[in-house]
Amino acid sequence: MNGVVALKKENHRHSLPEERKQTMAARLPWMDLAIVAVFCAVVLVSAMGVVDRAKPAVSVPSGPLILVDPGHGGADGGAVAPDGTQEKDINLVISLHVADMLRVMGFEVSMTRSTDDMVNAVGSTMRERKVSDTKNRLAMVEQADLTVSIHQNKFPQSRYFGTQVFYSGNNEASRELAEQIRANVVAQLQPENKRELKKGDSNIYLLHKATKPIALVECGFLSNEEELEQLKDPVYQEKLALTVACSVIQYDP
Repeated sequence: MNGVVALKKENHRHSLPEERKQTMAARLPWMDLAIVAVFCAVVLVSAMGVVDRAKPAVSVPSGPLILVDPGHGGADGGAVAPDGTQEKDINLVISLHVADMLRVMGFEVSMTRSTDDMVNAVGSTMRERKVSDTKNRLAMVEQADLTVSIHQNKFPQSRYFGTQVFYSGNNEASRELAEQIRANVVAQLQPENKRELKKGDSNIYLLHKATKPIALVECGFLSNEEELEQLKDPVYQEKLALTVACSVIQYDP
């Protein structure tokens, strides 16, 4: 989410620990089994026509409506890594996994976008289109029972790393959801992550304006070479998605 959130000073974080690279693959084998089980289910039900990514949000869902919001899209690429990787692409891949997992688990799920596009953006300038896109996302957030917004971080210095979760100060449930996600990320993926929850201010429009529960997940730093490679790795993307999806279930919307 380049240029939107200023990084808070973190004096105790410098580089990605060597032990993280050595333990990531071995940590919590049950998660790998869970990923296999969930994705086998996704493949099966997709083949049967149960998971429909193109399905629009219904006006009166049978249960809680979960909105998954892949940040940026289309002409708005978001943050860009040194190797040219665009934030919008990683956001979309992780978000599609989250949405599929939640659908398989029985939730009614909608997405702000499921393709590489802005959200019904109109305007003659990029600024106008971004404003339109953001307001359209907010309208969808207000129609859902709970929203998870997926983003990536970036900073001029490459030493910063780790997932950080933001919440809306307009709804206490937002903080509860964000805390569940943060706790699971630390427990399952990043045991050395000391980043605290942050309340979104006016620089994060969705969090500042939303009245419904919403958490924004900055999955990692595109500016950190080692973390960038993880964020581009399909297995790690699935693990992140599973962590977020399980957090929604534990939150119990």
